[in-house]
Amino acid sequence: MRKQVMNSARKKPKLNVAAGFSVPELLIVVALSSIIASFALISFLNANKGFKLAGATRTLCTYLEKARVDSVRRHGGASINVDSATSYTVNIDFDGTGTTARTFTLPEGTSLRYTLPPSTNIIDPSTTPLTITYDWRGRTGTTVLLTLTDSRTGVGSSTVSVGPVGDVSTDTTVTGPATTQTPQTTVSTTSGIKSMH
Repeated sequence: MRKQVMNSARKKPKLNVAAGFSVPELLIVVALSSIIASFALISFLNANKGFKLAGATRTLCTYLEKARVDSVRRHGGASINVDSATSYTVNIDFDGTGTTARTFTLPEGTSLRYTLPPSTNIIDPSTTPLTITYDWRGRTGTTVLLTLTDSRTGVGSSTVSVGPVGDVSTDTTVTGPATTQTPQTTVSTTSGIKSMH
């Protein structure tokens, strides 16, 4: 007995025409993705530089304000020395034992310059150092415009203005004559002040 094998028609799977992406389509997508990623990276790096400049400006403003408050609290003596284009020294009572000096270095690529309004001459503190000294009322007596600049491309500059009455403001310009107003009454710096000790 012979078995007859019946040949059944097997269905062959048909290849679908839209089975995936072609190589040129994948290359175009990869190229576009890399272009977008490179623009994002450049923007991120510029933003990071801008954040460092803004942070350095905020730190400088903070220590200018601390020097002013320390001078009022201790009846004078606080100062900030700007004698380098990349750092400044703060002379205040940091730990409650008297005046101590700490030097703060600016981020890499950031430089510091100043002007004395109404003059517009930019002065390099490395050649002409500046000392901002606060009196017992927290006043400086002169106006100083400090400019922090990032030397790398894509990032601008930031300004810090210290007024003659000790006020500190950022990203402002000072125009016109900057004079110290004379007080209406003369107050002795030692009489009527109790000792803090």
